[in-house]
Order: sequence, then structure tokens, then C-alpha cells
Amino acid sequence: MLRVELHSSILEEALGSRLLDGKREPCELSVSDFDDCQFKLVVLPQQENILTLHVHVPCYDLLSANGAADVIDDVYAGMKTTPETGYQVAFSVNANEVSNPDETLARLIHVKRNLVGAPLMKAFNALKSGTAKSFEPLEIPWRQTESIFVQSGPDPANPLNYDRITVIFSIDFPEESDRAYCRIFLQQFQECQRKVNNAPPVVFSEHNNAPMEIRDKVAASSGIVGFVSLTIFASHVKTPEKLAKTVDLIVSFRNYLHFHIKAAKTNLHMRMRRKVDTWKQILNRAIQTSSGPKEMKTVTGKTFTRKT
Repeated sequence: MLRVELHSSILEEALGSRLLDGKREPCELSVSDFDDCQFKLVVLPQQENILTLHVHVPCYDLLSANGAADVIDDVYAGMKTTPETGYQVAFSVNANEVSNPDETLARLIHVKRNLVGAPLMKAFNALKSGTAKSFEPLEIPWRQTESIFVQSGPDPANPLNYDRITVIFSIDFPEESDRAYCRIFLQQFQECQRKVNNAPPVVFSEHNNAPMEIRDKVAASSGIVGFVSLTIFASHVKTPEKLAKTVDLIVSFRNYLHFHIKAAKTNLHMRMRRKVDTWKQILNRAIQTSSGPKEMKTVTGKTFTRKT
């Protein structure tokens, strides 16, 4: 048995090699993500064709009550099985009997996106159908100190017309350096958004200035970095392709932020190391000079020291 903790791309490789390439061997592969999501692929000896993926996601019960259960019934029909202890749901497939391996692989590797994105799908479908007013505000406590708030909002010019869905992330990092990077990045993110045509409006608020929509819910959140609000209109979800892309981007936003902060820190450290190397080269090329009297020679070759 093989047990490792790696990025989800390893999980995709392990599933793909069995569904697409015909690999048949037992394994036990555990993968975790930045946000405490955990996945475990189990292939037992003498049953190398049976692939079972166990899934743990934060606040699964809340997600299940807000669309995830329907997603499991629709997208993973006939695949649900009993999960191991510590996991909430599991899916099993027979690699020898899968009629469409590519589609099955896509469904399995996108299980996190499908479960977490279920409440967003529900909200955006209501926006598309013109029933956003009936969508109940939802708080998803996705991380220990962070939540995602989803709620509909009216058109300021026509309060009776609910024409938008607002998704608000509360953002926090335990390390002070990460918090500083995050604050700068989100401020620039807000500025850059204004230069992109048809992009959803983005607003970054400091921790002491929570958005009006959730101010009564986050009174005790003074310790976090701040809040990011994304406003989604019907034009952003009017086609199935746009709807899927919008959900994908929102579900991956927090990991996207995490990745760029780590990348920025890596870039800074590389620049510091290059600067130090440059200084070392300058010092190595430097010529040391004597501070004492200079020794000179006569025409005949004798040496003498000039006295002042």
C-alpha cells in the first residue's frame, strides 16, 4: 500500500492511469488541499479494478442541505458508497465497466468543485431565472476563521428587482507576513478589476469596515485581514459555459489567493538572493590597496621609500 499527502494533481494522475491507461495495482493514496479538504483513493488487492474515492469537505452537512445532495444524486448516480471513518461521502467505480472513462475521470477529480459549488449553482440559477429575491442568505463556514457569504441583492435604482448575487469572502492568514501580502494583493486586485471589461465588481474592505450586507454577522471579526465582495449579475451566468466558469473561479478563489501570496514571497526571496550574489561578486573583484608608505624604485633598480 502507498500512502502520501500530495497535491490533488497526484490524485488525478492516479485515477487517470487506472481509468484511461489500464493500470491495475492496489494503492492507498491520501491527498489534502489548503482548505482542509481531504481525499483518499483506495484500490484493494484482488480488486484492482474497483476504485473508491473517499471525500472529506468542511461543513458537508450544510453543503448537502443547500444543493450538494442533489449534485450527488444527479452527477454521481450509481457511484455513491459507504465512506471510511473520517470521510463524509465516497464514490466507487469499476474501471473495467466504465463506458466513458474521460467523463468519469472528470466527475471524480471535480468532486470538490461540484460539492462546494452546489450552493453557488443554486444561487446563480435563481438569478438566471429571475427568482433571486427568494434566495435565502447563506453563510458557509469554510475555514476555521473564514466564511463565505452568499446572498441576493436589489438594484439600487429599482429595489423591487433583485438583479445580483453577492459573494463575500472573509479572509485571514495566521502569519503576519502573509497578512501584509494579502492586504496589498487584494487592494491591487480591486484596482485591476476596473480595467477588465465586463468583470464582476470587486470590493476589498478592511476588517474594521465589513460590508453592509454582513455587518451584523461579523461583529467579532476584528482579527481577520478583511473582506472581498464579488457581485455577480445575470450576464455573468446567462449561458451554461459562463455559469460553470463563474462557479469554478469563485470556488478556487481562496486557493488562488494563497498561491499568489506564496509565489510573491518566493519571488522576493529569489531577488534577495540574487542581490547578495551580486554583492559577493563585487567584493571578489575588488583590489585591496595598502594604507602604508608606497615603495618606489630608482633607475638602477634600488628601492627607497619617499618620506613626507
